[in-house]
Amino acid sequence: MYATITIGNKEVPMLSMASCDLYYKNVFGQDPIKLQAKEDFGVADMVELFTRMGFIMAKYAELKNRKEMLKLNEDAFYDWMDSFDREDLVDFDKLAEIRDVYDGNRKQESEPKKEEDQ
Repeated sequence: MYATITIGNKEVPMLSMASCDLYYKNVFGQDPIKLQAKEDFGVADMVELFTRMGFIMAKYAELKNRKEMLKLNEDAFYDWMDSFDREDLVDFDKLAEIRDVYDGNRKQESEPKKEEDQ
């Protein structure tokens, strides 16, 4: 799923694909699906997860060469974060928008076929 989210005064294109979880794990060393499944997954965890996932999806939309995604690291994440004000990245409405883009990749786009009566 592709969307543009306004963070602070910047328009940030984001692209969520099935491989985003793997790129997240490559950069941050954690599986985002397992993180969300933890019983003690709280608000602070949610802020961290979706700020980081926002970075992954923004870079996925930006980079033309997908091999460049494998070169991303935490330093690149810190540089990306520094391009925003702190308040912009802990805005729960923005985090919800990032989550919606992330979750949008898993939503069914087509209409299910009706079962024919026999």
